Amino acid sequence: MVILSVIQLIYVLALAPLIVGIISTTEEKIESKKGPSIFQPYYDLIKLFKKENVVPAKSSPIFRIGPYVTFALYMLLTLVLPIITAFPLQFGPVVDFIGGGLTFGAAATFKKLMALDSRSNYAHLGTSRSASIGALSEPITVLIFIMLGVISQTNNPYVINNVLQTSTTWYLSLVHWFVAAAFFMVLLVETGKLPIESHSTAELGSIDQSMEIEYSGPDLAFFKWGGYAKQFLLMSVFLNVYTIPFWVPMKMDWNAILIYMGIQLLKLMGLAIVFAFFEESVSKFRLLKNFDYISIAFSLAFLSFLAFSVSR
Repeated sequence: MVILSVIQLIYVLALAPLIVGIISTTEEKIESKKGPSIFQPYYDLIKLFKKENVVPAKSSPIFRIGPYVTFALYMLLTLVLPIITAFPLQFGPVVDFIGGGLTFGAAATFKKLMALDSRSNYAHLGTSRSASIGALSEPITVLIFIMLGVISQTNNPYVINNVLQTSTTWYLSLVHWFVAAAFFMVLLVETGKLPIESHSTAELGSIDQSMEIEYSGPDLAFFKWGGYAKQFLLMSVFLNVYTIPFWVPMKMDWNAILIYMGIQLLKLMGLAIVFAFFEESVSKFRLLKNFDYISIAFSLAFLSFLAFSVSR
């Protein structure tokens, strides 16, 4: 189990930048541009690790330790979530779905503190927008977890996978698919793939990009690498627990695990292409339209509760 935990950790760290590169390259191809290589995020990280850190004069130690704390929290989640197996690994029992959600929330809160500590107006603007959106999207995530707990009678993501993987009734139910649709919309919020958000700081819709604006060198590398890992983890949970729970090994079998690692990569690549097409095909909204979008996500999550209440 310890060896598998290490393999899963390396798997996430090694492939998380690749998924980001696939999304960026696909978006450029859709726009009929040559675009960067799918390995560009790796080149960017290597370049950043070779540069020098520059720290704002008025910042506190929170600014310096922040990227490493958030990176460590995402690595903890890598060890406890179902990525390459549907049975708990060495650290699997540490947290359940609610505990994982709180860990994600802790990392997001620390990012906001880091941005505020930079004393940058752009970082403060991005933090304000991120906090406003998170205040509405996080309760939806809790409701989604509650409904999955209703399905499986537990908050354990491994058990939820086993239930949906073996029960055709639950997998095809409206309860499950309303929850999956709501989580997909929340996933777009959490990974910064909303059509209102910009990839640069030049547009008024910039959110996450503004929060890291004062970082450089290895600090920025760990900030970005942690963000890549967060996106990889959320996409994996969406695929392995919510929508395509099949083929994930439910018992110890090295051959099945190695084969599924390849299948998981193909699933992630497919979802990355869906993200790219969604982001390129939907016109950018005004920032305030984000709240209309989140209200639809809440409606879908609430419909799953109504579907369960009516058909229980």
